[in-house]
Amino acid sequence: MTGFLAELGRKLAERWFTLLVLPGLAYLLAAAVAVRLGQGDWHDWRVLWDGFAGLTEGEPDRQNSLAVRAVLLVLAAVPLSAGVGAVAQALAAPVERALCGPWPRPFAALSARLTARRATAWRAADDAHHQGGDPASAARRNAVALIPPEHPTRLGDRLRAPAVRLDNEYGIDLATVWPRLWLILPTATRDTLTDTRARLDTAFALGGWALLYLLLAVLWWPAALIALAVVAVSRHRAALAAEAYAELVESTVDLHLDRLLTRLAEPRPAPQQGRALTERLRRGL
Repeated sequence: MTGFLAELGRKLAERWFTLLVLPGLAYLLAAAVAVRLGQGDWHDWRVLWDGFAGLTEGEPDRQNSLAVRAVLLVLAAVPLSAGVGAVAQALAAPVERALCGPWPRPFAALSARLTARRATAWRAADDAHHQGGDPASAARRNAVALIPPEHPTRLGDRLRAPAVRLDNEYGIDLATVWPRLWLILPTATRDTLTDTRARLDTAFALGGWALLYLLLAVLWWPAALIALAVVAVSRHRAALAAEAYAELVESTVDLHLDRLLTRLAEPRPAPQQGRALTERLRRGL
């Protein structure tokens, strides 16, 4: 047990350092550059080098104070980096809403228009496929969405598709069935689902970093380019992770729904049996 806890603590520390501290340090470095250069001297790297030299150089008789300042700077950078990382993680939820939809009230009209436009394109391709049996029409339809669009983005419809397909095929409400199905899944299956969902959440958190870099553009405009690059990577990773996660959810229900039906098969225990069992257990306390 001690070895297991030690290994668990090591993995948690590695995850904390990788997801929060390292990206946070990179952000703090970019923030320092933004503050030092500003908009007017955004490309003047000599100013940046002079500032760095001022931090690292000192008089020979003041080396001890310089070392103390460096240690204090490092000690302050780690918690600050973790704090900035925690803010980026908190921004993952609004990023997910932005990438998936539906969008909040100020953007509800735009969300509805984009959804209607996608639905029109989807129906046109679907009609062409059913009328002529053209595989290219099916490919165009699936490029829009695997289900009739309900969201302004393909990513949102891809994550919604398993619930729609499983309702059509098995007549189940995925949100209701999933918690009970999860409890009887093999450990390997649950681990795979958890890891895939974690990759999706990490992609959304990367979008949170993009928002933070966008704030730096107020001080130093090249930070906007960093934000755009991070947004592109976040969107690409989210699309890949969402595809894998949706496929895994559907496959899990396909393979394990019969086990849940067996476990919940009729007849169920009558209420009086449950009350009798409760009374018997209470007497044992």
